[in-house]
Amino acid sequence: MRKSMKRIIGLAGLSLFLVSMVMMGCAPVPKTVITMSTLPTLVGKWEGWTSFTDYPQAMPVLTTLEISNDTVPVQGRITLENLPDRVAFALPADAKTAGNNIIINFSNGMITTSGTLIGQSGRDFLELTYYAGEKPKFEGWFYYYGAKGTMRLTKK
Repeated sequence: MRKSMKRIIGLAGLSLFLVSMVMMGCAPVPKTVITMSTLPTLVGKWEGWTSFTDYPQAMPVLTTLEISNDTVPVQGRITLENLPDRVAFALPADAKTAGNNIIINFSNGMITTSGTLIGQSGRDFLELTYYAGEKPKFEGWFYYYGAKGTMRLTKK
């Protein structure tokens, strides 16, 4: 009887250890503050999805972000592909290409005091938070011609 109790306690301890290891591996990656020294790691292509909060029933939109330089002001391009009709109808015709795509060139990206990347043009606005790690990612929100939503992008 004693031997089986020790075995049960040992297995329970091992199980708790394994569960804690798995949970530690799934812990969220903390925000990485963007600085002048981290800007070079942001250069390149990022892909992911954009969701429009005003149109929750609409499918997320495939999104590409290309950052082309590692100095302030940050420059690049955002491409939103194949917008759902409901979203496309809400945006001005000259903001879209054939196939309901949107290409937004930007040249004024700045680093905020809290270490995020922002871009603004008139009333249009974008703010992205950077998460370094095994799979670097950006998460953030935007406001574009009255449409607002969120972006989740990973480095390619």
